[in-house]
Formats: sequence, C-alpha cells, structure tokens
Amino acid sequence: MQYIILDLEWNQPISYHSPAYKSVGGKLLFEMIQIGAVKVNENYEVVDSFSQLIQPQHYVRLHPRISRITHITQDDLADAPQFNEAVAAFSQWCGEDYALLTWGCDDISVLNQNMTFFQCETPLSKIYDAQRLFGDVTGNSKERKGLKAAMEMLEINPDEENMPFHNAVNDAYYTALVFAKMPDPAKVLEYPLVPRKLQHLDRTKKESTAILRIRSSKDAFKSPAAMNPPCPICGKRMEVPEGYVLQRDGRYLALADCPDHGLAFVKLAFGKNDEGKRIMTRS
Repeated sequence: MQYIILDLEWNQPISYHSPAYKSVGGKLLFEMIQIGAVKVNENYEVVDSFSQLIQPQHYVRLHPRISRITHITQDDLADAPQFNEAVAAFSQWCGEDYALLTWGCDDISVLNQNMTFFQCETPLSKIYDAQRLFGDVTGNSKERKGLKAAMEMLEINPDEENMPFHNAVNDAYYTALVFAKMPDPAKVLEYPLVPRKLQHLDRTKKESTAILRIRSSKDAFKSPAAMNPPCPICGKRMEVPEGYVLQRDGRYLALADCPDHGLAFVKLAFGKNDEGKRIMTRS
C-alpha cells in the first residue's frame, strides 16, 4: 500500500457583502484552487507528485491575501480545469491501493464541502491525520503544531527559495518528510479524520471584545492574548500562524485557526485607558 499525502489551497470571498458570498456562502465558504499531493512508498520515500490548479466558479477573483501567500495569480487559474475534472484527474493519479493523509482537519473539511457543493461523485480513499500522529509521538497531542513548527522540532530544513510554503504540492512534500521521521509511520491509520462543518459566525451579532493592559506593542504581539485568542464558538485557544497585518484604520488583522471550527478573524487595536495606561483591544 502507498500513502498519498494531500494538501489543498483555496480562495475566499473578497467581501462577505459580495453577491458571490451572499449567493453561495452558506454552502461554499472556501473554494478550492489547487490540489497538491505526493506518493510515499512502503519505505516512506517520496516516489511521485501531483499538482493541479483549479479554476474557481464562484469566488472567481483571487483574494489578495491568498494570492500573496500562495503566489498563485489570476492568470494561472484562467485555463485550469474546473473542480470535478481536477478531482477526477487526482483520483486517477492515486490509483487503487492507497491511504490519504493530510496535516490536520482543515483540508478534509474544505474538500468535503467542495465535493458536496459541486456534487462530485469521484471516489476517494479514507483520510487520516498525520498531525495527530505527530502530536502523540512528540507528546504534544493537545497542542496542534503547524507544519513549519513540526519541521523545526525534527530539524528538517525547508528549501524556501525553491519550494516555498503555501504551495499545495510543496506543503505535501514537507508533510511527507515529517511523516517519514515518525518511529512507526503506519500508525497514522489509527487516526481517521472526520470533516467538520465549516461555518461563519453570524456577522450581525456584536463582536466579543477583550481589553488588556500591555507594556509595549511589541510584547503584545507576542503575548498569548494575541497569538492564542479563544475561539468565538467553543472558547478553545486558536493559533495565529502568520501574524498580524496592519489595516488602513490603524488596527491589525489576522486569521486564527481553531482545530474544531476553522478560521476566525482577529482584530487588535492599541490605545490608552482613562488612567493613561497602554491597552490592547482584541475582538
């Protein structure tokens, strides 16, 4: 049996007030734009790779953030196949005797929603979680490590000049390197994945806010309050893998990731309270 390590990239709406989001947002929160994968043989060696861009049908304009981190351009997607054709090509490449692996449950959740939305009937193998295997092996089962952090822990050096992160096939390859370093990689089959329901918060509800005393903005950005804010749905601590970006209104915005409920926007603002003490407001 071979292992196929899968990674996906997806687009999101430019605005949650856009006609595209209002039309399909509840059923298609993120639209896939790339399938990347590598095949790993019984000796846990990478023997083949697959990379396929996908032309979006609803969120047709690439979000600037997505284009920036993936280096995928609008022109790259212009002549790409649509979703069902891309998945069929991927399934044919996979073959028959294989197990699918991903790093965490984000990819399977987005894949499941896209397959349901586009009524894709192409069969795929059951999917297993390489991130959970890594967590149990390293004694960090309660803390979901990002791929880059896992590589650092295992002293695997990425080739970011030629193989940057946030390219689906590159991330799949890096996951394969982490997977191969596990004492018994085959135990990944003990960690089947179940897709979670993707949902956005009701944006008409008032945002929850927290006001915290800080010593400096520099320290604040590194604090648990900024880097591990609570999920607005379940309260579990989320991760902010890419840091914060300054907005035009002087606030800072980031995407945080909850292992159970997906992505959430986090906003930070800095100022002073009535006593003249420096504060950070998080919403």
